Amino acid sequence: MKPLLSLAVLLCVAVRPAPAQRVLLISLDGFAYQALTQDEATRDMPALRALMARGVALPMQPAFPSTTANGHIALATGAWGGVNGKHANSHPLAPRSAHTSFERGNGFRAEGLTAEPLWVAAARQGVRAAAVNFVPTYPFLPVNAPGGLPLTLINQYQTRRIAPNRLLTGRDLTPEPCEHWQPPLEPSRAPRRCYTWSEAALAFHLAVGAARGGSYDHADIAVERGGARVRAWAEPLESSLPTERPLARHFSGGLSVGQHGEAVVYFRLFDAGGGGGSVALLRSAAEELAVFDERGETMRRRILDEVGGMVGNGSALGSPLDDVALRRTLELDELAIRQQARLQEWVWRNAAPRLQMGYLSYPDHSDHAWLGLASMGGVQFQRARAWIYTAIDRALAPLLSGLAPDDTAVLVSDHGMGPVTKHVHVYLPLERVGLVARDSGGKPHPARSKLSMIYNCAVVNTLDWKGGIVPVGEREAVITVARRTLESLLDPETGQRVIQGFYTSVEEKRQLGFGGPAGADFCLDPAPGYYLNHSFDGPVVRRLDTPTGQHGGYPLRTELRSIFVTAGPRARLWKGGPGLRAIDVAPYIAGLLGIAPPAQAGGGDPLQSQ
Repeated sequence: MKPLLSLAVLLCVAVRPAPAQRVLLISLDGFAYQALTQDEATRDMPALRALMARGVALPMQPAFPSTTANGHIALATGAWGGVNGKHANSHPLAPRSAHTSFERGNGFRAEGLTAEPLWVAAARQGVRAAAVNFVPTYPFLPVNAPGGLPLTLINQYQTRRIAPNRLLTGRDLTPEPCEHWQPPLEPSRAPRRCYTWSEAALAFHLAVGAARGGSYDHADIAVERGGARVRAWAEPLESSLPTERPLARHFSGGLSVGQHGEAVVYFRLFDAGGGGGSVALLRSAAEELAVFDERGETMRRRILDEVGGMVGNGSALGSPLDDVALRRTLELDELAIRQQARLQEWVWRNAAPRLQMGYLSYPDHSDHAWLGLASMGGVQFQRARAWIYTAIDRALAPLLSGLAPDDTAVLVSDHGMGPVTKHVHVYLPLERVGLVARDSGGKPHPARSKLSMIYNCAVVNTLDWKGGIVPVGEREAVITVARRTLESLLDPETGQRVIQGFYTSVEEKRQLGFGGPAGADFCLDPAPGYYLNHSFDGPVVRRLDTPTGQHGGYPLRTELRSIFVTAGPRARLWKGGPGLRAIDVAPYIAGLLGIAPPAQAGGGDPLQSQ
């Protein structure tokens, strides 16, 4: 019998999938599963659709409140905020005895993180890992960046912003002589016009000229007139989606800036002006690059030289109702998407991790601006959204198509997004029943308010908080008054309730992940189309002049569910299921790599339960 038993064991081992050679996870901020499956804006995403065709795509439960920082930290640690210490983009601080319930920490940064991220768990077990702009990769602390491990962390979001995106016109420029450029500027068919401008810690020199004809058609830009320079050509605004053409093709090459060359910026010349004076020139943001890796400064310099600058989010370059401003904004967004994806690809190719966790700030940035307008029938805004989704797919295509057969790809998001047409000024009704008092600056008064809001959740100002005023035994009474007050709010235009869900029980905190030492006492879900505003401005319910896209509400709402797409050898074993949570992602990836999940992970590998 022994030989037969041995053969059976061998057969079981033979059919069990081997650990993935490499795993690439990319988070696409704000990408809703509903948008992936039902929205025309996502139709032209062939790289993503190809991934779905050979793998599986499922809706996923994000964190509550459904915001970016705590959503990503749940993905990274396999634990909700009550364990990992991060409850929202800004959150209360622990321990309660040392902080008031009104103090807030930065949810994107690593300070206060109380759970091990997956990249640390992997590196601790000998798997080379990288995390690129993923929350919380900065600052580099022992909890997220312990020394002596095969680990690469790169961040250009929470680092120092040297200068934001800026659109310059002739009014921002000071004329100066052209003869000091070295080597001399090339001949121009119209008299050269030279300018300078300063901003924040930066100063630039600009020379406008004519190379193709008698009209001004380009600009040379330099930090020092005798140093490196880049050229931006005046080209018409893009008019078509980036289905075939290169992304951000009319931007200049990258120009190194900062006292020690900490960042790289790009320029787009929209208008050189008939006489050279009516210039419209866009300069991208300058973001400091931080690298944690045994190769240190060598890697940082290589990234800046070979990838260039990471732009972060774009900026609204004027009103979205202005077609020129909208199209300029789309070009800047293209640049941001291109550079973010190029950084991910560079790390995958050059740092060669077995695990890479990367982040793109889109479509969140653009859907905040245009989803509400598109939902109201704005064709140009729906087209703008399709533009962004197409650009995301184009930017990621080289990375996804270059994966080896034994590699596994995982695309996720931190939350979905829904259109919003009205704000609920939630502090006003709470003030009327004595739960909140405002200070002279129009904010809740810490010594007189019984609770404070954290996005769609609230903390009762009990005596166990520093400076608290509510006896711990009266917490439930405060919650009861708040619930009665908020659940009775009606929209005066429609007569409908504006708060459709109130969550406070121990079981709800466990399932939705908003409890813990510095967590919320209750959370709210506004009805679709409404968003909680934390100001005392009136009226209680206000219609927005410009609809937006928002998130933060109940994470199991259809439009707020996030995406989970995976393809690879082991992904073929998926049978699907409706119960996938953000905290299951880290254990799933750990299972792919054949390692133990992060130390504090409370989620589980879904494949182990099938």
